[in-house]
Amino acid sequence: MKKALLLFLAFAFSLNLFAQCNDYYVLEQGTEWTYENFGKNGKTSGKNQQKVTAYEKIGNGYKATVNSVIFSDKGKKVMEGDLEMTCENGVMTMDMRKFIPEEQQKAFSSYEMKMESENLELPSKLSAGQTLKNGSITMTATGSPIPMTMSVQITDRKVVGKETITTPAGTFECYKITSKSTTQSKMGINMTFEFSSTEWIAEKVGMVKSESFDKNGKSNGYTVLISRK
Repeated sequence: MKKALLLFLAFAFSLNLFAQCNDYYVLEQGTEWTYENFGKNGKTSGKNQQKVTAYEKIGNGYKATVNSVIFSDKGKKVMEGDLEMTCENGVMTMDMRKFIPEEQQKAFSSYEMKMESENLELPSKLSAGQTLKNGSITMTATGSPIPMTMSVQITDRKVVGKETITTPAGTFECYKITSKSTTQSKMGINMTFEFSSTEWIAEKVGMVKSESFDKNGKSNGYTVLISRK
């Protein structure tokens, strides 16, 4: 689950005035950027490299495919996948399917699969105190020997203020966004995981930093932007 979240949480994009749709997530074909991941002990746990591999202009926005590769702290590739993002009329939409780990989707693929989702959205303008739309996805397999359901809900998304964040990529004025996440899995054994997250988002850059916390408020680790080009 953590690897799948990293795929989704490591977004930052370069300025392209022609393609601009959202003030925070602005991209162009071929844009590359890199994040470094740290564990709860503060030690590096690897890197995440991103590259825009496909771009299509639509109406008042665009659709883009971003290839994401996660490396271990030893530099070994541990996961790779594509992320789909859409921006239209100033609203960035983020595909919730990427919150379901690929290995879980493969387990469901042997049966008839039903998927229901409400994608995350980020408007073009943010302000302190603003409440953002929740996101959710539920995947259900029918015809399997045992009931198989997996769901992810991201709730209580709030813009709590502004902070200045400095990373190896520079110093950025960011909006701070908090949220809560609940993952439920029913595949013979029922399991529930809950945690909270904080993201720092800068104009024309996207996500500069993200950090997750357990139910007791202790850090599970964080991710920071280290380069972009």
